[in-house]
Amino acid sequence: MEELSKEKVFITGIEGFTGKHLESYLKSLGYDVYGSVLSGPKKEKHFSCDILNVNSLFEVLNNIKPDFIIHLAAISFVASKNQQQIYNVNIFGTLNLLDAVQKLQYKPKKILLASSAAVYGNIEGELNEDMCPQPVNHYGNSKLVMENMAKTYFEKQDIIIMRPFNYTGIGQESNFLVPKIVSHFKENKQIIELGNIDVYREFNNVDFVVNCYTKLMQSNSKSEIVNVCSGHAINIKKIISLMEEIAGYNIKVMINPEFVRKNEIKILKGSNKKLNSIINNSNNSLKFEETLKKMYLS
Repeated sequence: MEELSKEKVFITGIEGFTGKHLESYLKSLGYDVYGSVLSGPKKEKHFSCDILNVNSLFEVLNNIKPDFIIHLAAISFVASKNQQQIYNVNIFGTLNLLDAVQKLQYKPKKILLASSAAVYGNIEGELNEDMCPQPVNHYGNSKLVMENMAKTYFEKQDIIIMRPFNYTGIGQESNFLVPKIVSHFKENKQIIELGNIDVYREFNNVDFVVNCYTKLMQSNSKSEIVNVCSGHAINIKKIISLMEEIAGYNIKVMINPEFVRKNEIKILKGSNKKLNSIINNSNNSLKFEETLKKMYLS
């Protein structure tokens, strides 16, 4: 039997939606997993650390000395009203992390930075990494600035920037679209208020994303920007009809103008060719209907 790895992985935002799933998966592979939270850590090896404080970051990293760093801490809700916080956390939080790493007496094996498919903006069709990003909101713009800033560290550190497309799963907050829809059916509500439902999005399972992140971490690639996607988009109307089948009743959809985003992206799906060339197998094995069922029954 192959000996389990005891390499150390440090995850910022470890108690967030993705962080919890990633921690669990990495532990199952034998990694020694540590992480940071803004305040009130809930587990051993979780540390209170403000990514807007470079000294705080350095102290934690210098004590742990991780082999790998996965940076997930961010303002991740696109419709967040606090625009200054979006830029502070998503750009300067990442800058502080990279500066803290530079002060260490060793070089980590790999640093993964989570960006977003939102950097592409309102570009139709299958989006690949060679396209010129054209973000249409503060969230996407903050991630693009973060990417460009991080590129200046490519010669100093082994970095991969990941652009995940939409994903969901058990534990995602209900201010995100799919958990909101599922929770309405779980609570047997008869009416749901949504924005534009005539759009197509990838909605991959969080386990697929976590698997991709892990394989990218283990890969020999560096100085790359990589889509984390399946290339399959689904219409929001279809999600509602699938949930109606699962729950056994129909729901009335009310379009709330406040929820309709300006510059709405009609079709957002990615090319996974580059991802597949690096990690070989990135198939999203869990069908979307199964993801919905798991969320509904959880």
